[in-house]
Amino acid sequence: MKGLLLGLTALLVVTTVSAETTNDISDAKPVDFSKYCYYADVEYSAGSIMEQAGRKVQCVRKAESSDLVWEEYQRNQL
Repeated sequence: MKGLLLGLTALLVVTTVSAETTNDISDAKPVDFSKYCYYADVEYSAGSIMEQAGRKVQCVRKAESSDLVWEEYQRNQL
């Protein structure tokens, strides 16, 4: 009887933890690559320059797409 009670309690705890984890995903902020570049869950507008992994990159719009992307920064690019 104690084993059954312990098993039901463990099942309840696992179900509760699983439900809490699933709800966190639905709270995710939507992304819009047509308006922003993203790095570490932060939005950056077109023209933003930053250092990523030891190299300078800039948020630019690709000619063949309407999306903004990080591209190697070149000083005469602006």
